[in-house]
Amino acid sequence: MSLALVSHPDYNSGSRSLNNHPLPGAIGARPIVGRPDGARREHNGMAVTVPNARANEGLRPIDVARDVPQIVDLLKLVFGTALELDDSQLLGDDVGIQISNMFYRMNPATSRLANGFVWVADGRIVGNVTLLSTKAWDRYLVANVAVHPTYRRQGIARTMMEAVTTHVRARGGRDILLQVVKDNFSAIDLHRSLGYIRVGDMSTWHTSASRLRRLEAAGNDMAVDIRPLPGNRWRDAYALDTACVPADLNWPEPLRSDAYRQALWQRLGDMINSRMLETWVTTGASERLTGLMSLSGQWGRSHMVVLRVHPDYAGQLERPLLAKAIRRLQQLSRRNVRIDHPDEDTVTNSLLAEANFAVQRTLTHMRLDLSR
Repeated sequence: MSLALVSHPDYNSGSRSLNNHPLPGAIGARPIVGRPDGARREHNGMAVTVPNARANEGLRPIDVARDVPQIVDLLKLVFGTALELDDSQLLGDDVGIQISNMFYRMNPATSRLANGFVWVADGRIVGNVTLLSTKAWDRYLVANVAVHPTYRRQGIARTMMEAVTTHVRARGGRDILLQVVKDNFSAIDLHRSLGYIRVGDMSTWHTSASRLRRLEAAGNDMAVDIRPLPGNRWRDAYALDTACVPADLNWPEPLRSDAYRQALWQRLGDMINSRMLETWVTTGASERLTGLMSLSGQWGRSHMVVLRVHPDYAGQLERPLLAKAIRRLQQLSRRNVRIDHPDEDTVTNSLLAEANFAVQRTLTHMRLDLSR
């Protein structure tokens, strides 16, 4: 799930500074930079007393009523637009500075930032960890672990993550999952030292409609029979998918058991909401599903591709299935195309590169088991 969080209207993109945040509750006023000695400062004719914040520094839970603007800017600084919070752009950039704090408090997306912890130093938020609940009552996600570059290597990330573990354990949680960029070795080492184990790596591949390249048939590809998934075999499609990709590699939730079901009411809902889902399969002996390709999309978003091949048929079905997907994509509305796929599948990775896809990022999924 990707999020493109845009910068706060008063964010100083040139200096990449966190000093230009509005003070908590300063609705209707432009940002005022506080002085640590508590001195008063004039701005636009308004006298504001800035209290000494040092007594309240260190770790504390997020206060959504005042923290969100600073958290957003910290995440923007640390991650850019590669933030894991939701699958759409939730915080727009068309909100004037006069109502910025009110907007962040009232926007529904703010609730996704409400759980977790911040670290305060020198009167500002310099660390944040966001904790998300899931549909399973005992399963939690760590969406972002961010520390301002100036304050790194001081144990802030470790302390925040330990607070997350304590919090989830107190709530009876059994699993905490997170994602970290594959080559961020220091972060991976930190999480391992806290008991997290690696589940696997998922790469996000992307291409534009204009760059998408057809795959040429090879060998006996023409003999592969690819048919639409029969309506009564959605359970078989789910079984094939979950046999190929572990549940914890699906983010943020495991694959729904009815993900490939296309009942009449679902088709009507897709039509009303400008969504589409197509699933194509190959079969082997006794009509067992051996391969699967699905296309999904929604107005205004990229087309999504899923490719699954049963381990017994690895290396045999990937090319014809992906070739079929590309032919269908070129018949649909011209949009960008995305596929999230296990990084260890070198066969599919090679085909995606041949079709002019490029890797946007590869994330290592890690899991902490609290039930032991």
